Amino acid sequence: MTKYIITLIGILAFSVFSCQKQSTSNYNILDFGAKAGGEGLNTVAIQDAINTAHKNGGGKVIIPSGTYLSGTLFLKSNVNLHVALGATLLGSPNIEDYTKMTWGHNKDRQPWHLIYADSISNMAITGLGIIDGNGKNFWEDYEKDKHGNMIIPRWIKAKEQKVSPLIDINNSEKITIKDVTVKTGGGWNIHLFNSQIATIRGVKVINNIYSPNSDGIDLTGCSDVTISDCFIKTCDDAIVIKTVEDSNESERISVSNCIIETLCVGIKLGAGESYKDMRDINFSNCVFNGTSRFFGLYSKNGAVIENVVVNNLTGNTNAKLVYNRPIQLMVEKNKNGKVGGIRNVIISNVAAHTDGRILMTSDPDGFISDIFFRDIILTYPRIEDPLPMIDGARSNQFPKVSDFKNAGAARAAFVAENVNNLVIDNLKINWPSNDVPKNWQHPERIENGTSRIHKPDYSNPRETEFSVLWAKNVNGGFIDATRCNASSDKVEKINLINSVITIK
Repeated sequence: MTKYIITLIGILAFSVFSCQKQSTSNYNILDFGAKAGGEGLNTVAIQDAINTAHKNGGGKVIIPSGTYLSGTLFLKSNVNLHVALGATLLGSPNIEDYTKMTWGHNKDRQPWHLIYADSISNMAITGLGIIDGNGKNFWEDYEKDKHGNMIIPRWIKAKEQKVSPLIDINNSEKITIKDVTVKTGGGWNIHLFNSQIATIRGVKVINNIYSPNSDGIDLTGCSDVTISDCFIKTCDDAIVIKTVEDSNESERISVSNCIIETLCVGIKLGAGESYKDMRDINFSNCVFNGTSRFFGLYSKNGAVIENVVVNNLTGNTNAKLVYNRPIQLMVEKNKNGKVGGIRNVIISNVAAHTDGRILMTSDPDGFISDIFFRDIILTYPRIEDPLPMIDGARSNQFPKVSDFKNAGAARAAFVAENVNNLVIDNLKINWPSNDVPKNWQHPERIENGTSRIHKPDYSNPRETEFSVLWAKNVNGGFIDATRCNASSDKVEKINLINSVITIK
């Protein structure tokens, strides 16, 4: 009996050792013929290492120190692509070096990617190295002055064909992306589609601040995802949760402890990609610098966005744009007449330096309801007047302007139109002093959605005066405005139009 027990223990020990060895097996791409230097393509060598690791049951494919040029790489189940400290995986500048996918795409979800996965499980991208998309090769030349210097601010335009998303993970589960630096994607940088059980942690996404369509992290139709401890500097949306016609719904997602700089939205739900519902989502403990909008919820194609909790946001909207706004909620009817709504949203502990407005607008046939703001501090280095610029505004994330009496042109710190049960509790507003701080005096400000350039006059920090709240068709709820006043006694503190809301 003792003999059999010893034999069984030996078998179990061997099995455990084998599993441990298998899960920690390393595959250095140099052993498969890869060569550093950033000149010759290493696509075949790196893919051979990935395939071998997968065939042997999994392991770590190591990209060691050096620069390695590559086209499309296909990740496999149970494989960790590890970009070591000092290593750069550099995307080829030639579109012909990328495998063209066949499934449906648009101008941002293109058929070319540097790292691609579909229908796999237990995969990872890790390491302290760099994944560089070489994206500038897929952009048009910068707009320059007669001396050959780049004109700032100006949008950079993308070429018709580009590598986007740079990292594209589809229909997969048990995903980890950790510690790597992702930079200079041709368009979107990291995209998860119809995937679940994912962790993105400690990732840096760094792009030219005027780069085209350069979303940081996109989740489309995903569930059970955490994003944390990331640094993102980019032109377009930093972290976006969305749904499209061919995706699942998006639910059970948490974003926390991130530092963000972008000329668009820092953390966002929806916009044009809001065909399916989104729910049970948390954003917390994020810091924003030069970000046009901290946070935005947009239902523009019928989605219902609900059960969203946002807390502990701080920073500034000091972007070189007009119409900056720290927070926005928007419901719009699409061209087919379909409309959705936003409900059950809690936004608390927000401290923002801004020159714009918190904006909430809904199509009358949609809904924004049960919205709770608590413990909000708004500090104004300057007040931007929206009225002179409103005619011709074309951003698809700005309220449609049919006249100058609606929310798009309203002069107030909080603007709400067609909202039910709005609570604003413990609000504090600090209005401008005598001078606009130097770092807010951008000689030119660009407009999203158009090529219009604005040159503000900073001699007066108040281009106009603001009320605390402008509300049209708002019913139910209350505002505690005891700790704030209008920016001037020449305007009403609370401006209500066809609204019933308790004022404390």
